[in-house]
Amino acid sequence: MWLVNCLRKRKLGKFASPVKTALMPLDDIKTVNILLDVDEFGFNELNDAVIEWGRKHTFKLTVYYFDFRKLGKHEMLLTNIKTTILRKDLSLTGTPPVDKLMTLFGEESDLFISMVNNSKFPVEFVSKCAKAHFKVGRKGFEGDAYDIVVSKNDTPDNIDKDSCSVFNAITELLSKVK
Repeated sequence: MWLVNCLRKRKLGKFASPVKTALMPLDDIKTVNILLDVDEFGFNELNDAVIEWGRKHTFKLTVYYFDFRKLGKHEMLLTNIKTTILRKDLSLTGTPPVDKLMTLFGEESDLFISMVNNSKFPVEFVSKCAKAHFKVGRKGFEGDAYDIVVSKNDTPDNIDKDSCSVFNAITELLSKVK
């Protein structure tokens, strides 16, 4: 396991974002990248809410997806293959393929939101390597990947079970940043 951790740290060191992050008012945000988990309870509603929020604010919005479900022969993806990371795409160390994330890693954006409710390495890798000026997430990582973490402790008891409620709490919080 120590070898895997060494390789992970090395990969993070290579791709980690050099962009300094800080809170930004919603009025200053033009480009947004969001990471969703297809296996999250209420995924369809969350995906619709994210897209509607992006349209409402006229953001240049890109949504990336983690789809780690085991799909049968006759099951299909629910998302765009170009922005979806599948379980089979991960390297032996759990690193997502950089070619699918080139826009996220190559171009600076104003806001990155991770709606993935776990702290596994693929989420950490994407969160730390995203070149965004303001980052929001649901689970914290060593090294402060996010400017704001909205966790179960910050919200009503049932909010962590409903991803749309968490997203609404995040967007409400973002609207209060001045």
